[in-house]
Amino acid sequence: MSDFTVIMPCYIVNEELAKLTENAIQSFQQTHLIIIDNASPVGGGYLRFEADTYIRNQENLGYAKAVNQGLKLANTEYVAIANNDIRVSPNWKEVAKEVLSEKDVYSCHFRMTDYDTPFEYGNSVIYRGKERWCHGSFYVIKGEPLLLDESYLNSYDDWDLFHRVRMSGKKQAYTDKACFQHKHSTTQQLIPEREENDRKNKEYFREKWGDYAENLFAKEFPEQMSEEYQKGWTI
Repeated sequence: MSDFTVIMPCYIVNEELAKLTENAIQSFQQTHLIIIDNASPVGGGYLRFEADTYIRNQENLGYAKAVNQGLKLANTEYVAIANNDIRVSPNWKEVAKEVLSEKDVYSCHFRMTDYDTPFEYGNSVIYRGKERWCHGSFYVIKGEPLLLDESYLNSYDDWDLFHRVRMSGKKQAYTDKACFQHKHSTTQQLIPEREENDRKNKEYFREKWGDYAENLFAKEFPEQMSEEYQKGWTI
């Protein structure tokens, strides 16, 4: 049995997303795959066939609720949270084990590239100092997971989670020893209510934490905010 679980929420609405999801699944390799199907109108049969554990919701419950459903079912030592528009490099599991062996590390985040960029590896593991590049599209955790706040609908749940991680004294580790390709926000771009959801989520974060997510992050990491974001992904 694998010591890795991958939790992948899915809402597949067209053949492009179906193909991206197939590519993602093929890249995970020998993991326990939990698929939370948020009432996809396309590809439900394929998802059921590929998943080791398959949950189909009768309606789209959103990303945070879907991830939490998976977290409550996962029972392996390592758990990855994955978008379904990614492809991960073949070495991601061994790199995650190395990074997460360090004390007080909550999550391991890999270098992200555009979807058609070939995999390329560096030699860096940074335990503090690259939090701005510790995204929520694909990451691995070890130990007791923190659930996402389900009041967010498809955005800002990652800002909230990682704010809580840092408040607890845990680290978000970044490494370029492994990487993944990302077809950025493929599902989100198809949601008509996206801008309105983002606005509501942004205001909810402010009400919860006393300031906007971007402002809190800038106060916490002013040096990182002064760097050019795209250059931060280079090896």
